[in-house]
Amino acid sequence: MASSKHATLSYYFENKQDRLIIPVQIHSVPFNSMLSVSINALWDTGAMMSAITLETRDKLKAPSVDRKTIAGIHSSQEVDIVSIMLEMPNSVVKKIFKVAVCNITSNTGMIIGMDIISLGDFALSNGNNQTLFSFAVPPYKDKIDFSKRQNDS
Repeated sequence: MASSKHATLSYYFENKQDRLIIPVQIHSVPFNSMLSVSINALWDTGAMMSAITLETRDKLKAPSVDRKTIAGIHSSQEVDIVSIMLEMPNSVVKKIFKVAVCNITSNTGMIIGMDIISLGDFALSNGNNQTLFSFAVPPYKDKIDFSKRQNDS
């Protein structure tokens, strides 16, 4: 049986992080190199659906393909849904997604939600007061299980 190729990314932070933010490329659909942006994206395991800001949508000139009611921490709102091509570093993900367009208060252009996170393996380590974040697509057969390391130093 042929093994599937994994694409991975890792970010090492010198200090423990309270938010995971990485640079991504977002492209218009259909692709137009003039309608591509580099933005910072916040990883949010509490978000079921990924989202971009109104400013990001305007730069991409992305038309609404649907409307949906989404619920956040403070309220529910009806938002536009647009199609984008997300490209993560190292081509871990390069795929078209439907994302919500809404106000994002994290000073980033995108929230990466569980619709994208669940495509792979997500790991976060904070040893030595530093943060290591890793992501791999597709997920590995063997799961990450920290309980198997409970007696390690």
